[in-house]
Amino acid sequence: MDPEGIGEGEGSGMRWSLLIAVFGLSIADVPSFAQGRPDGQRPSTTSSTPEDAGFFASKGVVRFQLIQGRLCLDAPRHRKGSQNREDGQVYESITVTAQRGIPSLHYVYQAPQQHLTLSVQQATAMRLESFAPETGERSILEQPAVGEITWTHRRGDLESTFQGATLLHLRCSDPVSFDHHFGAIFARLLRGQSIGNLCRGVDAELLRGTVGVDAPELQQIERYVWQLRSSKRSKRLEAEQTLLEWGTPIVSVIQSLSPEDLDPEQRERIRHILKRLRPRDNDTSASLARLLINDQQYWSLIADHLSPSQLVRANNHLHRVGLKTLQPSAGPVERIAAARD
Repeated sequence: MDPEGIGEGEGSGMRWSLLIAVFGLSIADVPSFAQGRPDGQRPSTTSSTPEDAGFFASKGVVRFQLIQGRLCLDAPRHRKGSQNREDGQVYESITVTAQRGIPSLHYVYQAPQQHLTLSVQQATAMRLESFAPETGERSILEQPAVGEITWTHRRGDLESTFQGATLLHLRCSDPVSFDHHFGAIFARLLRGQSIGNLCRGVDAELLRGTVGVDAPELQQIERYVWQLRSSKRSKRLEAEQTLLEWGTPIVSVIQSLSPEDLDPEQRERIRHILKRLRPRDNDTSASLARLLINDQQYWSLIADHLSPSQLVRANNHLHRVGLKTLQPSAGPVERIAAARD
């Protein structure tokens, strides 16, 4: 697939009634690759440069953002309607709808090497499916509005499932397969930004050591979360203000807490805190490093790629904040033996 070579069509007035209809369904109900080229419709054949993000360019029909490691639509920047184009063996189409100013979309890309469908509802709930006709491989990313993102990868009878709070977690789980299926499309959606480059930048920031200097400790965060249920209003306000001042390093810790252990007052205040800590601007390596500095799962995912000196630096931080330290990578013999067991 070379989706960065696909430009925006000019047929903004064209309507694809089938796609308009499916927006009444949930993402799970939308057939993955049923919407191909509509019969009898003349596609736009406008060409573009390889650097053009096409439908997703700065002046395209929609703009995507990466906010706290999750894909979402930039709600104010969208144009309702349908467009499609065909260039040789490559076909793509997009339909954008909106309710009360919040956009949804359905996008189809078809080429000999890869088929893609992308559905987004209410700006944040996403399903992205990639299918490779030559090998039969299928990869599906499902991102709910709230909660962990799930990546399911199937090849023949083999199936792997990964879950994580961000797209960076999922890429770290299997970088080669993730980039093969989703690397190019995410570069288009994010106008040249690469999830792989972001991961490398985040890891460099984390290991530089300066990001976590003022990161709060796990016990401190949990103590103030508990204080959110205090019978004294002053104590609740103090806890909320302190958590807000600590910023995004608290997010992964709070999200790891079981909702069953929280009362309604805590849950509501936590919802408010997380909303306040959600930025409006696109992620950077530095902002993502702050978000993930106290994320035990992310540290575990990158552990195998750390040098001995980097592992020491990482463990110094994890020990200081009260998280589980990382173990040195097992050698090839130990890994094979563990897999056999």
